[in-house]
Amino acid sequence: MARTRRIVFLLFLMLICPAPASAGPRVISLYPGHTDNVLALGGELVGVSENDSPELNLTRVSPRAGAESLLALQPDLVLTRGMVERMNPNLSKVLTQAGVRVECIEPPSWDEFPDYLRRLAELLGLADPEAGVARLEAIRSGLAKRTEKARAGGKKRPRFLIEATGRELHTCSPESWAARLAALCGGVNAAADAIPQRKGSSVAPWGLERVLKSLDDGLDVYIVQRGAMNASTLNDVQSRPWAAALSKVKLAEMPEADLSRPSLLGLERGGKKLLEIFFGEEAAE
Repeated sequence: MARTRRIVFLLFLMLICPAPASAGPRVISLYPGHTDNVLALGGELVGVSENDSPELNLTRVSPRAGAESLLALQPDLVLTRGMVERMNPNLSKVLTQAGVRVECIEPPSWDEFPDYLRRLAELLGLADPEAGVARLEAIRSGLAKRTEKARAGGKKRPRFLIEATGRELHTCSPESWAARLAALCGGVNAAADAIPQRKGSSVAPWGLERVLKSLDDGLDVYIVQRGAMNASTLNDVQSRPWAAALSKVKLAEMPEADLSRPSLLGLERGGKKLLEIFFGEEAAE
């Protein structure tokens, strides 16, 4: 009952103290990928998930928070994903009843990303709905050209393996964002025949036996994805019982946000880092 009264009071405040007029909706993003893309497209964020980048000077909201925490920020639009909906099943209903638009959008695949950007542009009320797609194409084209330049200079395409999770040595599935980005940047996936753990999953079981076989077959680069899915560092990898097998392989560590998150900002950062790992600093310039 007390919670209901608080929500009603917040709605009353929203009516008597409306948010200042702006060019677009006031947005709360409850998924860091949406946050990255709203920022890249020039949208107005008033709140972000507590899991978002600590560098953002914005109000933090827990995906499990009650609706009153979000209503206090006077949003026009709340962006969520299925995982948030499952963690907080009543949130969307209460926000919608309060007149706030809620959009549940799943992280897009590599091929779905242009349509995702168009939808986001529509939600943000952008004058040019194709601006984000044009930027995407420019980034991808730029990465491809840098790869071609490195190859033209005589550098071979390196065989790589991505460690998505260290505990069971899962890798990134062949159609995942990470695998597609690494291929765009000139790499050859040593786990191209990996089978996703479930349909649409970005990770695939690989295991120590196949890791060692990949090394025997001539692996060039072993990339450790660091983030929520994998807490392993390069030091952790180098202290494993089988670490001697990696002695002739280039080891690299990349943030999950740059390697696997479908975003324009991550694509720029991750692509540059991969070019540097695969072909050297000059390739990333």
